[in-house]
Amino acid sequence: MAFFNIKAKRWRFQAAALCWRRKGSIMALLALFIFIVLPVIEIYLFIEIGAAIGSGWTIALIFVTAALGLSAMRRQGLAVLEEAQAAQIAGRPTLDAVAHGVLILLGGGLLLVPGFFTDALGLLFLWQWSRTFFIGAVLQALLTRIISIRPKESRSGPPRRKRTDDGKTIEGDFRIDGE
Repeated sequence: MAFFNIKAKRWRFQAAALCWRRKGSIMALLALFIFIVLPVIEIYLFIEIGAAIGSGWTIALIFVTAALGLSAMRRQGLAVLEEAQAAQIAGRPTLDAVAHGVLILLGGGLLLVPGFFTDALGLLFLWQWSRTFFIGAVLQALLTRIISIRPKESRSGPPRRKRTDDGKTIEGDFRIDGE
């Protein structure tokens, strides 16, 4: 029986190490995208759009998208803030409004970053329907992952005590010092 227990502990450790490696690889891919792929895409788009409409208009378009992004972020943010306050007064959970607020902030930040690809991503986060879709997709992925990783953790309360199969009982007295 002890052999199986050691094997189970080793398997849990290996599973935890695999999850840690997976998180590390996702972060490495994200860093690769942000610091290498994204600038290459933005430079390519700057060159192509600059060649099509001229460099002056390209720079003006960058400033216009930043100003429009600030305006849209302010308008959408105030609407979500009012929605969160109404939900809080009514006693409903405000998680949905908070998630929308985070995506609005992210979208506005992406619109402030100079570049056309980041502007497109920022606009996606500012539109109501795309935020709702994105939040739903992320929640579905998280719920699927939680359910697939921990199917036995559905009951509430303290964890169950493990039984020992040795059948030995140790008798003794105990005392609490200071009493």
